Amino acid sequence: MTSLVYQWGPDDWEEFSHSLLQSRHGVLNVHKVPANHSGDLGIDYYCLTELVIYQCYAPEEPLDISVRADRQKNKMTTDLAKLIKGAAEVSKLLLGQKLRSWVLLVPNHDSKDLNLHCAKKTSDLRKQGLSLLDDNFEVCIQDQTHFPGRAVQDAIAGLTNLSLSVASPSKEELKNWEAGSADLVANATVKLGKRASGQELGGAVEHGIEAFLRGNGLLDALRNNAPDMHEKVAAAIQVRARTLTFAGPQGGTLPSSILNTEIISLTQAIKAAAPTLSDDNAQEIALGTISEWIMRCPLDFPDAA
Repeated sequence: MTSLVYQWGPDDWEEFSHSLLQSRHGVLNVHKVPANHSGDLGIDYYCLTELVIYQCYAPEEPLDISVRADRQKNKMTTDLAKLIKGAAEVSKLLLGQKLRSWVLLVPNHDSKDLNLHCAKKTSDLRKQGLSLLDDNFEVCIQDQTHFPGRAVQDAIAGLTNLSLSVASPSKEELKNWEAGSADLVANATVKLGKRASGQELGGAVEHGIEAFLRGNGLLDALRNNAPDMHEKVAAAIQVRARTLTFAGPQGGTLPSSILNTEIISLTQAIKAAAPTLSDDNAQEIALGTISEWIMRCPLDFPDAA
């Protein structure tokens, strides 16, 4: 139904990668190369025990596979050139030992073109006979799937800002869901009919269904990738649902006021439970949850006078 994309900030992917690499090599065996002074030599992290260099790269998403692959190839080409240009300094970092692997670490590797590009770069660099490189030197690309699930979850938990994106359901997906959930659609139509009518009502119902599916997609993503955060968010939602069932909605008597008040209230509750979840994600989950409450209960609006 939905596809998940992490919205990585400028430093988030590098921070995330650092945690993954510490889980692989050990905390004391991963060294960072800052880029702020005199450049980074085409290196973000390196490990002396394995003689491997990592360069981290996360282009702004969402992207088509071909566009993402082109940007990853360009990044690889650019940073390998930096590595070779600074070979003397890199050799000092490695204490004179020969480099075995250079790895481009990315969120998603989904094109064989990258494998072919890695093979070409490996062959080209081996032919140069550089003293920096081991005879079996290899250029590689890796993503999150190269690390154990627990390591990925721990890295997510350590992020200072977690931002996810799920693709909106297609018209066909919406149509199929509505066909299989006629009772829920009818519920939403009756309740939202107190706020809108005619074409506006149809649009409100459709937006509510889309919000529900997107919110569910985000909750599923949290459950699979950040279970501790998901548990806290789910608990906050349950508390608000129990309060709503017992005390009724906030915001007065107008449906629009009730909706806005409940959205703000639930968003704040989610953020309080999961401070590192992005504001946009918290609001999307709140919108999806409130859409579900409208379809299933406990949220309703007073009848017009």
